[in-house]
Amino acid sequence: MIEIIKLDATNSTNDHLKEKLSTINKKKTIIAYTYNQKKGRGQRNNEWISEPFKNLSLSLLIFPKNLLTKDIFYVNIFASVLLIDFFKKEKIKRLQIKWPNDILSYNKKFCGILCESIINKHLVNKLIIGIGINVNQISFEGLPNASSIRKILKKEINLDSFTKRLIESIKKSISIFEDTPKIKSFKIFNNYLDNLHGYGTIKSYKISGGNKIQAEIVGLNRDGSLKIKLINGEIKKYNFNDIQLIY
Repeated sequence: MIEIIKLDATNSTNDHLKEKLSTINKKKTIIAYTYNQKKGRGQRNNEWISEPFKNLSLSLLIFPKNLLTKDIFYVNIFASVLLIDFFKKEKIKRLQIKWPNDILSYNKKFCGILCESIINKHLVNKLIIGIGINVNQISFEGLPNASSIRKILKKEINLDSFTKRLIESIKKSISIFEDTPKIKSFKIFNNYLDNLHGYGTIKSYKISGGNKIQAEIVGLNRDGSLKIKLINGEIKKYNFNDIQLIY
């Protein structure tokens, strides 16, 4: 049984579920969402700015089975691929994943994922997957690379209907989120690579220290780090905090 919680407003749906954990006596999958998130968080400790009642912030609390901490990036992979498939059904085109787990359309970001885990030794006991989607917002002052579904499709979206479809899509995949062998399937890994922005093409990146490089993504390590091919042919490994796409 999955509990669905609609919040009139909250600072963060991820934080709401963290607080909820203290009151839960048994393992129960929970989806919490709101159209008014006030202090959302993105990757690299960035703030996820969301205009009230224009966008969707949704978080999923699950209790994985035998998910090792070293395999946690597979959850990012599966969540990204799930959203790509969902957005395709919503008729959104030119979709790509911006490593590690943002979703682009026409090279502009309209969706982000933030996974947070509670770990006991080498196992992930609890996992919160936060999803922020720009749905009907049309103004993104100071954010030239941001977009929304409304801007992409050139029409206003019914937030309630959209959210219902997304939740149904997530519910169908709960068993995979909770099952490490399924989530580690080779097909999901390849699907992620096939949709990865910069895979097999030369792009500009900023690396730690501030230097800029021209390189292409040629693969992905099982820990989520990138295999990058430099112009001189050298293959290097970059972790999340080591490199950032310039786009």
